[in-house]
Amino acid sequence: MAIEFKATKVNNNMKPEETPRYYAKAVTKGTVTMNRIIEEMCEECTLSKADVVAVVAGLSKHLMKNLKDGYTVKIDSLGTFSTSVKSQTVSSAEEVRPKDVSFNKINYLPEVGMLESFRDVSFQKVATREEAKISKPRGRKPIRRK
Repeated sequence: MAIEFKATKVNNNMKPEETPRYYAKAVTKGTVTMNRIIEEMCEECTLSKADVVAVVAGLSKHLMKNLKDGYTVKIDSLGTFSTSVKSQTVSSAEEVRPKDVSFNKINYLPEVGMLESFRDVSFQKVATREEAKISKPRGRKPIRRK
């Protein structure tokens, strides 16, 4: 299987007279749900669906608990999760107060082995809407026979 991508146009708003440039952007084939992953896991081992659901639910619960307690969570063969916070900038360290700090996001850093597994991935270009319009034949519509 290949990761699909499309060519995406980037205009330079600072120099609109410049020729647009293009970059590759991944195109998703859809969303794989946790239920599908659980079904696939059950086919590969002797655990029941209920067992796998319980493990995934427990992992999720304890991952969130530990992140909320201020820990970084490392899950072997998957990666490391941590939180980040945000606040307004102020003039001095003393002015940074708990009431001014809010949750920003959960950071995820994949395990090195996971990243290395992508070294041999292949890529396949898919047509953008613009390219699809260009490649369509123009002229008369074909006659449909009954």
